[in-house]
Amino acid sequence: MTTIQVNGENYPSTIVENNSESLDGKIQTPLLLSFPHSGENYPDDFGTNPELEFNVLDFPNDKYVNELYIERKNLNLTSVHANFPRSYIDVNRHQHNIDVNMLKDGESWYGRIHPAGLETGTTLFWSKTKEIFEIYSRKLSHNELKQRLAKCFVPYHQLMTYHTQKMHQNHGKAFILDCHSMTQFDSKKRGCKERPQIDIGDRNGQGCSLEYSECVADTFSSLGYDVTINGRFVGGEIILRYGWPEINQHILQVEIRRDLYMVEDTRERNEHFTKMQQDCSSALREIKVFVDRA
Repeated sequence: MTTIQVNGENYPSTIVENNSESLDGKIQTPLLLSFPHSGENYPDDFGTNPELEFNVLDFPNDKYVNELYIERKNLNLTSVHANFPRSYIDVNRHQHNIDVNMLKDGESWYGRIHPAGLETGTTLFWSKTKEIFEIYSRKLSHNELKQRLAKCFVPYHQLMTYHTQKMHQNHGKAFILDCHSMTQFDSKKRGCKERPQIDIGDRNGQGCSLEYSECVADTFSSLGYDVTINGRFVGGEIILRYGWPEINQHILQVEIRRDLYMVEDTRERNEHFTKMQQDCSSALREIKVFVDRA
């Protein structure tokens, strides 16, 4: 088990809640939940700009999303959780998505460089938060970033792969719910438009069956939410890696608008948190029924 050090203590970099196996070791329902951005343990070696307030540094994180789907435990579902913050290393980015300008000697990076998100600072290793605040006041070394890849990125995807393959082996099918949150409004670059309450991303139908997308979308719609499919986010690296409906392996991501359950700037739960949690529980029960019958 790989670990990260937080306040001098060692913590697993990735956590698996494996509630779904029966006595014979087989997974009961081939539905896996992924929480790539809800980790709250900030490693000692992060070395961020000391002038940044924590609420600003924490802003990219999908805080509380893992709590919204707490019903997964009662339903005996398996889930994979990043135990580190999104900005430390973003497991929903490709490992070659690196901004060389962040490095002390970017030209000699050991791997490939295929950057995206440079303007917004949202690469594999985030450089900005809330569009404008610099996360670092220093250049990063090759060694520390390679350590993050080895201790965080690789284990997360190894565990995702292992549990997905195990479900597929036992059932001939696997379904993944990739759980995220999004801000109420788009970035300034996109015109600050209000986003839908729930957005389902399936890479424009390439990450899963139409029936799976419609099941999740219809479930949230029936609970009274404004839902779009690929209306704002089509899905990132996790969808690309694990979405293969051609072999009956399906994944989609669910983006929940943050104002539905929290105060975005203060990072506190708001008065709607309990209702959102109850609705996510209802949705998860319906999704499980679909997966069991698929």
